[in-house]
Amino acid sequence: MTANKPLLICMTPVRNEAWVLHAFLSITSLWADYIIIADQHSTDGSREIALSYPKVILIENLNQSFNEPERQKILIDRAREIEGDKILFGLDADEVFSANFMNTDDWRKILNSNPGDVFWFRWANISSNRQEFWSPNVYFPWMFHDDGIEPHGNYVTNMHSMRIPYPINEEHVFYVNDFKVMHLAYLLPLRQQAKSRFYKFIDYEMNHRNYISLSRTYQQNIILDSIQPLPSEWLYSTESFKFNMFQLISDNESILWFDQYIVDIIKKEGISEYTKIDIWDNSFLNSTNLKDPRSALIKVVHFYLRHTQKLSRSIFIRIIDKLLKVIDKLLVLIYVVNILSLEF
Repeated sequence: MTANKPLLICMTPVRNEAWVLHAFLSITSLWADYIIIADQHSTDGSREIALSYPKVILIENLNQSFNEPERQKILIDRAREIEGDKILFGLDADEVFSANFMNTDDWRKILNSNPGDVFWFRWANISSNRQEFWSPNVYFPWMFHDDGIEPHGNYVTNMHSMRIPYPINEEHVFYVNDFKVMHLAYLLPLRQQAKSRFYKFIDYEMNHRNYISLSRTYQQNIILDSIQPLPSEWLYSTESFKFNMFQLISDNESILWFDQYIVDIIKKEGISEYTKIDIWDNSFLNSTNLKDPRSALIKVVHFYLRHTQKLSRSIFIRIIDKLLKVIDKLLVLIYVVNILSLEF
């Protein structure tokens, strides 16, 4: 490392990510000087895997609950304890740079960036067949050349919070197009479905959003025309890197902590509160031994939501969605009035 090269620090939250952690750490160790892992009560061997990589700094996230702002703050605070000029990268354990990154102009721009600069990245979602990908047309701010001043405050919410200190200054904003962040979550479809259920559930718990909006937000809609062949230059092969990325990824989908988290809350709070949330698919019911609590009407609405997702932006479907929201509010109001009338 030259005297002028900034330290490259990757900050990653982990909770039971053993399935992909070897791949993530092998790839990230190629470029990062430090990999800070904030482990949140993992029980699948994630901690042991992390500690087997010399660049890892393992810290504890002691909170039992879902709290994105807190987990990012403890990562950023630990990174800022490391002295020297540094660039902070916020990546999840199922995200790795495509293998062509080191040979790109954008990577050179990152290494030669200035304090205060923010770089935005695009996902390449890798299909479960490991031969195709699709890339949403949206960028995420996942790299900040630390100025040591900017607080982790802008664009911080209780869900899907920004991962880095995020200054609002267009002069310091850059977009990465020469390489992608390969998103590996879709390699395990059942796990990704469980994660989507979890987000619907947590978003309802925290923000009390209408169940129609929750379904539209978290129901994955893959446009077939956007699927492309996975470029060979993106892949980490044994010939070039002495390891094969896909061989380091487990296909074990049997134990899903997302579902257990939901079950624990349901046991505590009761099931009736959550019947409208579209989480009651067969894989969830079978794995948790829960009985489907939905009425026939709610099942019909859920069927409608799942089978109209590709059309959800059309005016006709948006009108129906709004009508359903109005009806839902009226039903809740009628329910509250009936309860109050019984009390008096």
